[in-house]
Amino acid sequence: MKSSNSFSLYFHIDDKAQSTDSVQRYPIFHIPHDGNRMPDELMTSVCIPQSRFMEYHEQMRDLAVGALVPDPYRNSSHTEHFEISRLLCDVERFIGSEEIMEQYGMGFCYERAFDGMQIKKVTENIKAVTLSYYQQHHDRMDYLCSKHPQILLFDMHSYWDGIVPADFIIANRPTPDVCVGTDPVFTPSELSSIVCQLFEDAGFSVELNYPYSGCFVPNAALKGEGNCVSIMLEFHRRAYLNIDNSANEQKILLIRNTLEQIAADCVKQD
Repeated sequence: MKSSNSFSLYFHIDDKAQSTDSVQRYPIFHIPHDGNRMPDELMTSVCIPQSRFMEYHEQMRDLAVGALVPDPYRNSSHTEHFEISRLLCDVERFIGSEEIMEQYGMGFCYERAFDGMQIKKVTENIKAVTLSYYQQHHDRMDYLCSKHPQILLFDMHSYWDGIVPADFIIANRPTPDVCVGTDPVFTPSELSSIVCQLFEDAGFSVELNYPYSGCFVPNAALKGEGNCVSIMLEFHRRAYLNIDNSANEQKILLIRNTLEQIAADCVKQD
């Protein structure tokens, strides 16, 4: 069950406070899907040629999304990476049948790639080992909730049209440069509004909860321990990479500046 905590944010848009309660929040940029580490004990489950597995890894990882984090926050205090490939352990999936991606073979312990190809043979032992890595990351995020009782969490991702499940696409509705994912409890409407507005002002197309929805919330926050607000940012690769997937420095700088402005507008400064 999710907590029914109420939250307030501090805004100073146009020098007008939008909330009567000022809250000092600690920005954390969460990057769970750009890990490159391939532990041998998990790679034993791979059932396709390693070269093909690595192709899927490159297609499905959140490529270079860490480069989008603003300079003041690109450090171990404000940015949390998960180092292992998401194809071996996906820390943003729920455990069990409540996870919608299980039906695609892409739960916390992937069996299939985005196109349905079986990439791993998953045994109970592999699941247990994978779960240990999964739990270590969640323990780390829970620790941050105890260390910083009031958190503003940016759940950072990227995508491209080829990996989006067909069920997620609405006919004749193009995918946006920035998909903003929200949680009905842990994403205040003020936060989603300012994020959408600032990215639109920067020239990006923006959609709320399309083609993906939701956002990462630490287990501790779900239990009511600490005060965390969270929002997911899914950047289409075209929004920050060139057609050959090389960095587009101009677009990356624009995104960094926009995120820095969001953090400045949502976090009370001393």
